[in-house]
Amino acid sequence: MLLQAAIDQFLADLQQADKSQHTVRAYRADLLALTAIAPQALTQLNADHLRAFFTRQSHLKPTTRARKQAAVASFLHWAFQQDLIEANPMLKIPRVQVHPPIHHPPSRTQIEAILAVIPPHHLRDQVLFRLLFETGMRVGETLALYVEDVELTPDNEHLTVMGKGRRQRTLLLDDPVLVALLKRFLRLHPSRHGPLFRALKNYQGGPLRYQSVQAKWAKYCQIAHVDCSLHQLRHAHATELINEGVSLSTIRKRLGHQHIQSTLRYAQQSDEVADLEIRAWRRRKRRS
Repeated sequence: MLLQAAIDQFLADLQQADKSQHTVRAYRADLLALTAIAPQALTQLNADHLRAFFTRQSHLKPTTRARKQAAVASFLHWAFQQDLIEANPMLKIPRVQVHPPIHHPPSRTQIEAILAVIPPHHLRDQVLFRLLFETGMRVGETLALYVEDVELTPDNEHLTVMGKGRRQRTLLLDDPVLVALLKRFLRLHPSRHGPLFRALKNYQGGPLRYQSVQAKWAKYCQIAHVDCSLHQLRHAHATELINEGVSLSTIRKRLGHQHIQSTLRYAQQSDEVADLEIRAWRRRKRRS
């Protein structure tokens, strides 16, 4: 089987399995680069070809190199399972070790400073970015929301979110500022169905694109003189919850994580909160 044909089938299977479009695009780009130096026949691909491919990327950051290795490894594992190759040459290649970074999310004060520079008449942006911060949703999940997914019954305000792996969850909307903004936003929204966040100012366009949202957020951060990525809004929300004593199992459910290990990467207690817990434990121990 030709290498390119196998890659096309692999990507089609990823889409069929509801993998994120971001993952499919990244894998397609990485595997396309592999075809530039690999033989046309998949069965002729060996460890030497992979070493040559990865050597060309030695100048890249470890995280980028690890991602490219993951794309190739996933493809070859799939090819082996499909009986397209007799052995997986990726098993002969040492994997790049990536040490998880130490996260320092921005504080609520810093994020509020960014939200404060959004013009009042840009209601869509006010709702979108506060929603990301106050719920910890992924950007893709937020942009996929429909008007029908919003329930604003008093004392039962919530969202229905479709997360990774087509797993649905319900998110409580407990922030009064966010709820008030959402109510105002929906009153002005001309449609009772369809995408919640549309591209045009009159809300008549298609869903907002991730790149557009990222550019808008970067502009607001620049105006506010605060360094904060879109993804850090999610991390900041998780960290705020854990510092207020919310359990990891609840945070895991709110963020839509399948495994608690994923939650642990986001939920990082502040030193002050950790010290208070240690002191409280020490006092209990002395009294016992």
